[in-house]
Amino acid sequence: MKLFTWNDILSILNGDSNADFLGGVKTGISVGSFDGLHKGHRKLLGELLNAGRARGLACGVLTFSRPLPGIKHSGDYMGDLSTLDQRIRLFEELGLDFAIIVDFDDSFASMMGADFLNILLNVCNMELLAEGIDFRCGFKGATDAQAIRYWADQNKVESIFVDAVYFREGTDEEERISSSYIRKMLSRGFFTTAQELLERPYELDIAAIRRAANEKSPQLLPPDGLYRTENEKGELVRLEIKNGKIVSLPACNSVKFV
Repeated sequence: MKLFTWNDILSILNGDSNADFLGGVKTGISVGSFDGLHKGHRKLLGELLNAGRARGLACGVLTFSRPLPGIKHSGDYMGDLSTLDQRIRLFEELGLDFAIIVDFDDSFASMMGADFLNILLNVCNMELLAEGIDFRCGFKGATDAQAIRYWADQNKVESIFVDAVYFREGTDEEERISSSYIRKMLSRGFFTTAQELLERPYELDIAAIRRAANEKSPQLLPPDGLYRTENEKGELVRLEIKNGKIVSLPACNSVKFV
């Protein structure tokens, strides 16, 4: 899988780079934070891959170095479900061809939706856009699904909007699968539910936590307690969380709550 930064895209747009994006290959793209890469995300990216492969497109994502809720709502934000390295690995496992990484800043946030979509069209050769039904883009999210469909029709871009995915556990009420709901489940220690919605055990990027040193963990930590986890080799690892911090970082790169 090939990785690009938003600055790479702007360099091509501004003529500072002679390279064509992916050598001019036509693409299908989905835009989002994809934190945790849960069942809803997998359904969306599955639709992207199925439609894109049928048209012979290279398929990829535009995502953010940090999930947007952590930037926009930092005051009451619980923490990321996955680090950027984890998300890139999961994208690759799904079979995506490329990922564009954006550092969300004031310049990006102030861009009009049509301008953003035109960059994807003219620089990234986009012929297919796949998003969740409530996706919005542009300054203050002003460009909604209806506006995106109109833009897509005008520019001969196929647009796919995928419905949300729901699950039912123990009651007749359905819950919409979302990263925020999974955060809530993990904050209560409900690992079985989180694993079902993520379609994998919740995993802490110990290497990233180690790099953060004394700063706040880059990922959501479960409640204080003593946990039985597995490292990347499948070996059992004792993990203790106290006062919202891992007491002693294990000598491994990651651990899964099994």
